[in-house]
Amino acid sequence: MVSLSRDRKHAIHESRQRSAVRIPSMKTNILKIGATSFVVAICIWSIQAFAQTTTVTTTKGAFNEYVPGSETMVVRTDTATTPLRYTVTKQTTIVDESGAPVSVERLSPGSPLSIQYTGTGDHLVASRIVVQKPAAVTEQQTTTTTTRELTHHEKHELKEQREHQKKAEKEAIEKEKDALDKEKDKIDDQH
Repeated sequence: MVSLSRDRKHAIHESRQRSAVRIPSMKTNILKIGATSFVVAICIWSIQAFAQTTTVTTTKGAFNEYVPGSETMVVRTDTATTPLRYTVTKQTTIVDESGAPVSVERLSPGSPLSIQYTGTGDHLVASRIVVQKPAAVTEQQTTTTTTRELTHHEKHELKEQREHQKKAEKEAIEKEKDALDKEKDKIDDQH
């Protein structure tokens, strides 16, 4: 019976040791999971706190003027009754329709523009300006031809020109035919 109680004591001792090892290990895992969750929550909160939503609007209009000292471009649009003023910054890109850079100084009044901007009211900041080709202007030409009846002499000259042209064409065809006949005869002689 003594050996049985020793075995039992030994089994209880081992069981306590395993439990002691597991509990700190489980506590450590719970702490690690909690700390990780806390860090992730802080990261998500900080991203949302610092994120800004910027709305970019595009409008079309005609270039009116550029005020270099104030970095302001004045544009007339069909929708606004007064010209709109856009702030042009170093980050503003000004390009033509193919994407090639355009200097603001080279714009002429009336040039059609497409402007991407942020802001509202009097504080409009242009981010991208596309200089468009002006609409094609079609020019209508009218030609007036006065006809009259040809004189006898003019009719005769015209008839002679036509006959001379026909005769020259016939001669050219005959020469071509003769050249072909000669070539044919040469080929026949060789065989």
